[in-house]
Amino acid sequence: MTKINLKTEKRTVIGKKVKKLRREGLLPINLYGKDIKSIALSAKFIDFKKVYQKARTTQVVYLEEDKKEYPALIQNVQIHPLSRIILHADFKKIDLKQKTEVEVPVVTIGELAVVKSGEADLMTLQDAVLVECLPTKIPEKITVDISKLEGIGSEVKVKDLPQSEDYKYLAEAEQIVIQIVEAKKEEIKAPEAAAPEEAPAEGEAAAEAEKTDAAGAEPKAEEPKKEAAKE
Repeated sequence: MTKINLKTEKRTVIGKKVKKLRREGLLPINLYGKDIKSIALSAKFIDFKKVYQKARTTQVVYLEEDKKEYPALIQNVQIHPLSRIILHADFKKIDLKQKTEVEVPVVTIGELAVVKSGEADLMTLQDAVLVECLPTKIPEKITVDISKLEGIGSEVKVKDLPQSEDYKYLAEAEQIVIQIVEAKKEEIKAPEAAAPEEAPAEGEAAAEAEKTDAAGAEPKAEEPKKEAAKE
């Protein structure tokens, strides 16, 4: 496996002032661990992005800082909710000779006829599983071939996941990771017929007509008053 390195520098800028670092193309980083105090670092944003694409959270990254080298795992990456730009990253220093616990992503391959036809849905209940192993033996991912499943009602539990001497699962053996369930069909409701308008009773109709005529009729012109004949 190719060694993954990331050049870093110590930083004194902290808090809200790190915005200036980002404008300069640098990413704020924190390194912590059992045997060291938290160290504030920074790395070129473009360099970190390349490293993150390769290592994710399962591969060892060697942080280089002033002739020192720290083997570490990426623990947390803060991403802006709107712009999706990486804002900050945390690294956990590890001992290469001691086993560590890490969550490994679960991915599926293959196709299942009932899923492809729309009769069933593939439900991933756990998108990652916790494993224990040496840092250099962490699997990049746990692969599940769904084409081998029988159909609706099939399940993949932790005990069914691929086994290896390099790592062991820490999750419960009976914990369900993947399920094939019957697809929910949406019921199409027929549009409700509009209720017919009730015709007014004869008496009501007549009264309405009178009101309409009274309201709509033009006022009658008053007849001019006849002047009394002058004597």
